[in-house]
Amino acid sequence: MTFAKYFPAIFGMFALVACGGNKDAAPAVDPNPAPAPEQSKKVSLDSPEDRYSYALGMDLGKAIANVNVPLKMDVLMSAILDETDSTRKVLLNDTAAETALQDLLLLMQKKKETDEAAAAKKALDEQAAFLAKNIMDSTVKTTPKGVQYKVLKNADSTGISPKASDKVKVHYIGSLLDGTEFDNSVKRGEPLEFPVNAVIEGWQDLLQVMREGMKVKAWIPSALAYGEEGVPPLIPANSLLVFEVELLKVYAEAPAADTAAVVPVAPADSAAPAAEAPKADDKKPAAKAEKKPAEKKPAAKK
Repeated sequence: MTFAKYFPAIFGMFALVACGGNKDAAPAVDPNPAPAPEQSKKVSLDSPEDRYSYALGMDLGKAIANVNVPLKMDVLMSAILDETDSTRKVLLNDTAAETALQDLLLLMQKKKETDEAAAAKKALDEQAAFLAKNIMDSTVKTTPKGVQYKVLKNADSTGISPKASDKVKVHYIGSLLDGTEFDNSVKRGEPLEFPVNAVIEGWQDLLQVMREGMKVKAWIPSALAYGEEGVPPLIPANSLLVFEVELLKVYAEAPAADTAAVVPVAPADSAAPAAEAPKADDKKPAAKAEKKPAEKKPAAKK
């Protein structure tokens, strides 16, 4: 039948829904389904035909399980039998079947958008409640822009704080509020170097209250991270980010050299005239320290 061309599109939509939804959620089915057939007969998987038949059913089942709109399983099974048994009559013509599948795709997309909006609002409510409770801990501090953090290891007395224009070397572990880890430089065994002003706003704010050698645990609100867009599929919309950050090294921007010339004065008993100060035109600006770009950045700006 010509509507078979929709099969890849529907499977693509199944994947789209699966990425945006909860994999653990039960498949959406009709609230009052027909009684499921009893599994009294044990399925044999002894022959190649048994195995590929069952495997094909598994693929179809996985796709159906990810459809987040109501389905009538008895009607679906009847359609499969109608299509595969030449003695049975197919109840929809090609045009009607195409229209029905288009309706399904549109309904799935609408449901996906509704679910994502609800999940984003829930995440925002959860992070607000968490931050309000977390700040009650006397060991938790707040940066000027609202990043909450707790010092895990103090800095050396000689440790300096980076400026936005400086470059830093850090180790970090990044996770979501539920503990799902999305990045870890410690596991990779490779601290990263990057300019402070090249990462998300929450990181910039946090790094500038830290000192070299300090290690903190920080909670970065979504408004100072990836906001309503998130970074799918790793970081959902409105995600509060939890980081452990150790500031290993600050590469402070080299200050400009003092170009004011010292005018030597000849001793009073010397006949040699005092040297003239160089003219303004002769002064040359100090060369700016060359900075290598970071190869990799945690929590990089989008």
